[in-house]
Amino acid sequence: RGFVTRPNLYFNVDELDFGDVSFGFPYTKTCCLTNPSPVPLTFKLYMSDDGTQPAVSSFDQICNDSDPSWRDGIHFYVKPREFTMNPSQGTILPQGHQDIEVTLCANTVMTFYRRLLVDLEGFGNEVASLTITARCLVPDLRVYPQILLYDECRLKVPYQRKFLIANNTDLPGCYGLIPQDREEDTPVFYSSPKPCGIVQPHSIAEIPVTIEVQTLGKHCTSLL
Repeated sequence: RGFVTRPNLYFNVDELDFGDVSFGFPYTKTCCLTNPSPVPLTFKLYMSDDGTQPAVSSFDQICNDSDPSWRDGIHFYVKPREFTMNPSQGTILPQGHQDIEVTLCANTVMTFYRRLLVDLEGFGNEVASLTITARCLVPDLRVYPQILLYDECRLKVPYQRKFLIANNTDLPGCYGLIPQDREEDTPVFYSSPKPCGIVQPHSIAEIPVTIEVQTLGKHCTSLL
């Protein structure tokens, strides 16, 4: 004699809502996966309709001010993998539970509506699911002033001025000054000790810019 029951796993919530998230910034929420069965269960987690190439975070970008994504934007040959789970697989003991961290690093400006799916080893696929929602936005950063006046400068002598980057939104943003191509006919060289960084919500970043004029005359150059 015996009695066979179907193994079961369930999440402690029906949905994880990340709300508004900033492009390229990781956000993490936690849920719990419970095993009410009298036997241990080995699980594997994955997202529906997610990519394979790892997403690019803003923290990776600001570590490399020469990254081409500053100039050309982030481009993928395949769809980015914007969700990660920790742990993504494991075994839950009978009557036990496992906390799961779900991290979203959005590289797509869109509204997300995805499902976190659970496969059970030896039993079946998609035995449990959890809805995940979010909206990815790019915060509007503003630069003040629009023109930096250095007045009279001596030839090939460094002069420094500062401009401000204001973030009046509820989301963090990142900035990057595109490195200058120092060609022989370039009239003005510019550089900054803060070529890239993060501007927190409702805050202002102060960016110093040093120039060296290479030729005589009146010059105007764009800082990108």
